[in-house]
Amino acid sequence: MRNGLKKDDIYSYSKLKADLEALKEKFPEQIDLITIGSSVEGRNLYALRIGTGKKAILCHGAHHAREWLTTYLIMDFIDHLLTDCSWPWLTMREEWLADVSFCFIPMVNPDGVTLVQEGSEKSQYQKELISWNQGSTDFTSWKANSRGVDLNRQYPADWESIQADPGKPSPSHYKGNCPLSEPESRALYQFVQQNHFDCALAYHSSGEEIFWRYTLPDHLVHQHRSLAEKLAEVTCYQLIEPEGTPSGGGFTDWFLTEFKRPAFTIEIAPFIGPRPVPNHLYKQIFEANELVLYTIASHLRGD
Repeated sequence: MRNGLKKDDIYSYSKLKADLEALKEKFPEQIDLITIGSSVEGRNLYALRIGTGKKAILCHGAHHAREWLTTYLIMDFIDHLLTDCSWPWLTMREEWLADVSFCFIPMVNPDGVTLVQEGSEKSQYQKELISWNQGSTDFTSWKANSRGVDLNRQYPADWESIQADPGKPSPSHYKGNCPLSEPESRALYQFVQQNHFDCALAYHSSGEEIFWRYTLPDHLVHQHRSLAEKLAEVTCYQLIEPEGTPSGGGFTDWFLTEFKRPAFTIEIAPFIGPRPVPNHLYKQIFEANELVLYTIASHLRGD
């Protein structure tokens, strides 16, 4: 992974699947690779765990189709955690994995990612997708899954009051006809319910921002602020303080309100508008986020 992406490279679902299977074969004792569900069109949703510690961190990416570079970032984290002999990765691998476990779900929306990268030709919903995309066959700005539902507006945290919902399948913002109507969001929801996570990290793009508090009461804001400020310091990203009534329905919104434990949505890259983040920004993205897992794990350990 550390060779980076060339200008026009993509990181596809098929590449992800091959890389995960290769990691399982190479590191059978170090990782646990499972399938937590499948997408609308039958693609597997993978979770990979490293470590046995009771303090557990969840890290996932590509809720939104055009944000597939977050998948590549997460796979790069996994590669460094398994193989890098420099600090901080060696410290985490050789000293912390008995205390802390890391669970990664690199691609929550594989149908959407495939649509953005390859178009609609192979989708069973091709006719509908083109209609929902206002007749265009250019899906590079698409965020939703292959049924036109925005997966990060699917979680049962103030779902009823979500703002700017178009009310029908769309490239973005459609919340669906009920919470967790989509198999991708439902699989992640059920996986989190069945496992204990002390902190959850949702990678998105773009804007170089960190969302962290939603509508938490003051005592929880105070409790979580120190970790939020540490993450802002190591990434140089801006902590977002909500104004008015946040829209809700996002994974981080739900995790914060359901479990009262810290959760962060990290928006990688400078703001680039409704398109995939250009590959040439990846080096600075990785450098900005290299200490994120270390910072969270150190905080949970009480270091």
